[in-house]
This record gives sequence, C-alpha cells and structure tokens, in this order.
Amino acid sequence: MLLQVTATFVRKRGGKSSVNGKPQGDKKKQAKLGAFFKPSSKKTGSNKSEEEGYDGMAIGDVPISLLQPINVETELGMPAHDGEGRTITVEYPLFYLTNVYVPNSGAKLERLGYRTEQWDQDFLAKHQQLEKDGKKPVIWLGDLNVAYDEKDTWNEGAKHLPKSSATTPEERRGFEQQLSAGYVDAFRHLHPEGRGHYSYWSQRAGNREPNKGLRLDYFICSKELMEDGKGKACVRDSYILPDEVGSDHCPVVLEIEIKK
Repeated sequence: MLLQVTATFVRKRGGKSSVNGKPQGDKKKQAKLGAFFKPSSKKTGSNKSEEEGYDGMAIGDVPISLLQPINVETELGMPAHDGEGRTITVEYPLFYLTNVYVPNSGAKLERLGYRTEQWDQDFLAKHQQLEKDGKKPVIWLGDLNVAYDEKDTWNEGAKHLPKSSATTPEERRGFEQQLSAGYVDAFRHLHPEGRGHYSYWSQRAGNREPNKGLRLDYFICSKELMEDGKGKACVRDSYILPDEVGSDHCPVVLEIEIKK
C-alpha cells in the first residue's frame, strides 16, 4: 500500500468552536506558519498587519464563526481509496474544502486504470454528494496530477506526452468530465489565455530556471463560487507563486471574499 501525506493548516483564533464534536480554542496564541521554518524577529512587527481588524469575534466585517471548521474527515469513506492518506476534507459554514493528492499514474502508467476508471469517478461522486447533502459549494485543491491542455505544458505536441503520467488522453478526459459536472478550474477561468504559468518543474532535468514546467496544482470550485451574488463566499482571484522555492512544486493561491 502506498502512503501519502496531506496536511491542512487552519489559523486558530479566539472564541469557542468545535471540530468533530471536540471543543476548540484556548487563550494560547498560535504561532504563524512561518515560525516553524525560520526564526522570528521582534523588529519585523509581523503580527501587526495580520491582526488589524481582528477584535476576537470578527476579522473586519467577517464573523469568526464563518472561518472556523465544523468538521474534518481524513478519508473519502470508500475502501478502494482510503488508507493512502490522500485527502483531508474540512467543512466550513459556507463550503467544503478538500486538500487532495491525486494518485500518480506511475512512470509506466501502471496505475492509470485505477486513476481514471476508479479514483476520478469516485472522487467526483463524493463531492457531488457533499454538495447535495450539505447544500453548499465545494472546493478541492492540491496536486491533481494532470496538465489539462496545451497551455498547461511547456512542450505540448511532444511525442512522449500521450504516454506520460499527467498528460495522457485518459487523464485529461477524466479531468474534463469532472469540470463538465459543474465545476470550475479557478485559475484558468480567471486567466483563460495565460501561458507559461506552471506549478511543477522536473528537478532532475533542471527545468525550473528555463520555466519548462507543467501546471499540476489547481483549485477546483463549484460554479456558484465563481459567480458574484450567488452566496456569501465568492472567488476573487487565483494565481501561482513560481518564485517560492523548496520543492519541485510551488504554491498556488485562491482568494475568497466572505461577505457579511
């Protein structure tokens, strides 16, 4: 069995809340994510801007209650897929958010059938059910292991791509089926003609500096999140941070407006 690791960091603020029925929140101040990677400096005043507009009950006009998780699940509830640590689904009051590492089809495409005939379909069905039962939109994000079309690869048309993991016709078709079911690739929706925007580069080939990459990391959203006026949550932007190093992938960002 393969074992992958996904992680979701949630900023914990003051006030009482519960996740999976367990009380959350205490008086101890939570460190910023950056504190785990580099020493903090008292001279930077780094906490000030983050705390502006925060009064313990709201951040600006947004009530804290809308930003606190209601429930967390670390499995899809499907024996065929659980056990590899690939998903974390966090339920918020306004939407579901799933952090996912989609199975790689493998160098010899040994998992291509599993990926496209089982995983893609079951993962989609799971989120359609969440959307229906919870009566609110869904978002899934992470390394989806697919470069969807010619704008998402640096070398589209290369003979090896149809036989390479993440660029096979089967993987692209599976991704298209997910989008066609009522979901939106946020970055491509907002930047339809953008080219040269990648989130992965082969370190072995030294492809990062010349920007010979693939776009493998996405935010996929229910359509209503892309339409202003549909609800209290609305996507405002999505972009890639290629200058952030430390991995063969780079961060991708989704900005959501929460309305009062």
